[in-house]
Amino acid sequence: MKPAPSPLSGDLVGVYRTLPARIIGWVLVAGAALLATLTVVDVVAGRHVGAGLAWPLALVVGLGSGAWALFLRPHVRVYDDGVVLANVVTDSVVPLAVVEEVTHQWALELHDREGHRHSAWAVPVRRDRVRRRSLDEFAETTRRRGSAGVTAQGVADVVLRTLQRFRLDGGELRDDGAGTAAVVQRVAWSAVTALGLALALGVVALLG
Repeated sequence: MKPAPSPLSGDLVGVYRTLPARIIGWVLVAGAALLATLTVVDVVAGRHVGAGLAWPLALVVGLGSGAWALFLRPHVRVYDDGVVLANVVTDSVVPLAVVEEVTHQWALELHDREGHRHSAWAVPVRRDRVRRRSLDEFAETTRRRGSAGVTAQGVADVVLRTLQRFRLDGGELRDDGAGTAAVVQRVAWSAVTALGLALALGVVALLG
């Protein structure tokens, strides 16, 4: 699952993906592998022939593709000159030179100078199960910055610190105001292909 090469030229600061997403993703992958093994055993034993393979094959591909596309592929890569938001079927490369604001209302959100908002599927906002108290908020202000973990709040803090260093080092000036820095959005064809194959096999299984 090596990420696609980034057009950003800066050094990698960190890769962010929530722990629950990794756990769910690998559990689903393990389930798909187990199902594939059982299917192979059945085929060898002669219990699955012809159309009988449609449902097991659809389930194996569906579980594996869904786990990868929804939980394991999405991530955020922060470089010292930009951020890559790898979502379910799209990737957005956001240079720091065009970042106007960093927020985290629903997820990690980068706002560019043209007023567009770019969100990260892999880094949602933290949801508290109980109502927060003033004491909790005070305690958070006394902790080390960036201790919020892999949540929108924590990764936003990393991006803001990186953006501050970028601006202090004159990163925006190197763009010369010529607009050479721009957000690049592209389709993740590998994810589209995997999900499309899973959908096609599901349809074949239903029709069969």
